Amino acid sequence: MYKLFLSIAVASILSSPANAASLYELYGETIGSDPRLRIAAQQVEVSSAQLDQAGAQLLPQIRMYSTLSENQREVIQTSNTERYKGEKYSLVAQQKLFDLNAWHNRDRYQHLSDESRLRLEERRMLVSVDLTQRYLAALSQQDAFKLVTAEKDAIEKQLQLLKTRYKHQLSTVTHILEVEARLDGTLANEIAAKGELEIAFEALSELVGYPVPPHLNSLTDNTSLLGETGRLDAWTEKALLNNPNLQALSLKVKSEEAALRQADSGHYPTIDLTLSAQKSDIGFENTQAARTDTYVASLNLTFPLFEGGGTSARKAEKRATLRIAQLEYEEARRNILKETRAAYLNVKSNEAIMAAALKALKSSVKSREAQEKGFKYGTVTVVDVLDAIREQYKFRKDFHQAQYDYINNWVQLLSISGTLTEEHIGRVDNWMTSS
Repeated sequence: MYKLFLSIAVASILSSPANAASLYELYGETIGSDPRLRIAAQQVEVSSAQLDQAGAQLLPQIRMYSTLSENQREVIQTSNTERYKGEKYSLVAQQKLFDLNAWHNRDRYQHLSDESRLRLEERRMLVSVDLTQRYLAALSQQDAFKLVTAEKDAIEKQLQLLKTRYKHQLSTVTHILEVEARLDGTLANEIAAKGELEIAFEALSELVGYPVPPHLNSLTDNTSLLGETGRLDAWTEKALLNNPNLQALSLKVKSEEAALRQADSGHYPTIDLTLSAQKSDIGFENTQAARTDTYVASLNLTFPLFEGGGTSARKAEKRATLRIAQLEYEEARRNILKETRAAYLNVKSNEAIMAAALKALKSSVKSREAQEKGFKYGTVTVVDVLDAIREQYKFRKDFHQAQYDYINNWVQLLSISGTLTEEHIGRVDNWMTSS
């Protein structure tokens, strides 16, 4: 059904601009429904609950016990039998005074909770980049379809002109056959472009979560979106400071450091305070006794002497996992520096390419106009006109592709530097028009 929807709607791409799907609108839909973001949000909830559990171990623990019994006691030598009910109630409150294991465990989960929040922000940026790339890919195919259709219409116009000239013996059959062959090739290209367009919208719809109407706002011919790009070292500083993946890995290192301290705490004692109150009429071995009220306050010291080397083994394990986390951080730091430099240089290159492509496009338009005039006066052939038409649409396509590459690399640069926001998506959207 969706294939049928696309096939029908593609035919009306050049009409109904009011129904065009803007990047900013699709961004809002995607952020609210993308499963990757929702999973990351749930992971934040999980981490928060784990932190609360770890913190609970440092708070007072209060427990209540009660026993109600029906007892029968027989004295064998005298054949005496006693039947009585027993009751015992106790209330115990315990507070840790010194427990490095519990303290470092809470510290570890605090870092893990903060890491999960950064992972959520990282996922938001990745989804934003993914959406931008898919939107521009669909827009690229939409433009390709428009251009090949426009080229087909231009060739058909030339064919009709040739047939009219042929009737007046101003053209030859050979010229007509050449244009018809060129038209047949363009028709084949149009069919291929339509298929690629449907595939691109399938990918965009899969990300957004519903069928996106196959009409997107087109880019203007403006070649300035960023303005002044700035210095490379400024972008690398931003990336090292703000990149959410690098920040998350830094917190992972801190959590592993806390885990190592937690393992080392196995060599230290624990001290806790216990307060208890008991009311009972049950004595030794459930014998009936006079009702008593007992109140106890105790300070308990536990000092580990030997655990079979388990504490040392746990410390060795945590030292290794800490080293792994440190190496993962260093690997990510180097990769982020490389990606930042690559994205920055690509943006700078794209700026120059866009300017050159726009200049070439304007020249191709003038060349086509000159060739059409020349053909009208018989100074050039129809093949020259067709080549000029093809060149114009080729340069138009090249210019659009330069714009798409520019935006993709700019968004990628913002994402790597950890500064990509909803406002930036809005700026890209404002660079487009519903024409």
